[in-house]
Amino acid sequence: MKRILLLLVFGLTTMSLNAQSLAVHEMDTLLEVNSTATADYGFSIDIKNVSSTDVDVYVRRAYHAMDCAYDSGYFCWDYCYDNVTTNSIGYVNIQPGVVKGDFSGHVFSPSTGATCTDSTRYVFYNGKDNNDSLSVWVTIAAGPTVGTIELTVSESKVYPNPAINVLNIETQKEGVFRLFNTLGEEVKRANLIPGQNAVSVADFANGIYLYSIDGSTFKRVVISH
Repeated sequence: MKRILLLLVFGLTTMSLNAQSLAVHEMDTLLEVNSTATADYGFSIDIKNVSSTDVDVYVRRAYHAMDCAYDSGYFCWDYCYDNVTTNSIGYVNIQPGVVKGDFSGHVFSPSTGATCTDSTRYVFYNGKDNNDSLSVWVTIAAGPTVGTIELTVSESKVYPNPAINVLNIETQKEGVFRLFNTLGEEVKRANLIPGQNAVSVADFANGIYLYSIDGSTFKRVVISH
């Protein structure tokens, strides 16, 4: 089944060779809260359209772990959605070169006084091309005193695209880089460490490939020697 799905994704990808349209322009990196008192704490992510055409941008919460640092959360985009809704119903239109600060994520800190970390992930995507997406992780570290909760928003970076012989991959956490050809076959796998990684693609033929770092989001990369 996975092979068939990948083939379908490649079929859509080959219709357009445009670069990825979305990028993080600015974001909150530190949020001071206290895990001994229940409260609503918010953070923002500003999204920029780096393409030459306007984009209708939707957002979905792709991962939502609530072990101890927070007990519920909601997000706002075109509308504010409750903690059980994972995908925005509407979109925000972003013109070329424009930055939109409509997104805010929110978490409720439980009054447990715990010291721990949780995480969540949001995916911003082009309504006309689901493969044109931006994955953003949010890590929440909670503690019993003010200033001990830190929110880090980061995105994995893969460059250059097109690639000649080496792909540089910057990521905030360990992961697995997987590369697929146009037949949906996995042709490369590499373990990633936090920080910068280099993956050789020198042995591969020129063409369009898909890659994944988190196992659920796929993006395209062009290899051109």
